[in-house]
Amino acid sequence: MVAGVLALVLAACIPSGSLHKNDLTPCLIVSEFPGLAELGRYPLGSGNGFSLSFIHSVSVTPVTDRYEVVENKIVQTSETFMAHGAGLPSSVDEPGGVRWTQENNEFCLYMDRPIEKLVVRTDRNYKNRLIIEDLTVNLNQWEDQALLITINTCPPL
Repeated sequence: MVAGVLALVLAACIPSGSLHKNDLTPCLIVSEFPGLAELGRYPLGSGNGFSLSFIHSVSVTPVTDRYEVVENKIVQTSETFMAHGAGLPSSVDEPGGVRWTQENNEFCLYMDRPIEKLVVRTDRNYKNRLIIEDLTVNLNQWEDQALLITINTCPPL
């Protein structure tokens, strides 16, 4: 009973029309892992996509992983790279693989791979970046560690 009265009192304090769905924007949350201390919150902007780029530790060449947020879940849509190395795909038979291309000295595995938990291990030597439209977040601004990237909401810009 008390909780119901409190909810009504709080609702009365909120200006009319301020709780629209559009008031919240999808955001990527970067947190320490496994500690979960939030390090940053970044709006997705007009699209639902983002990328992670890094230098591959074995081939020492750039790699870009692309993702889309679909129904509040992160789905990997492609991985583009220049040279095969440990941990990189080698055929369309990879989990979630849809199509494989090789153009302009780059390989690309297109995929539809839901990611249950997106954990990125950062290392200053490998230039880890999060790219959301025109925004590039240097993931190496924090000490080398594991980072968890999740989807949540942000207040409107």
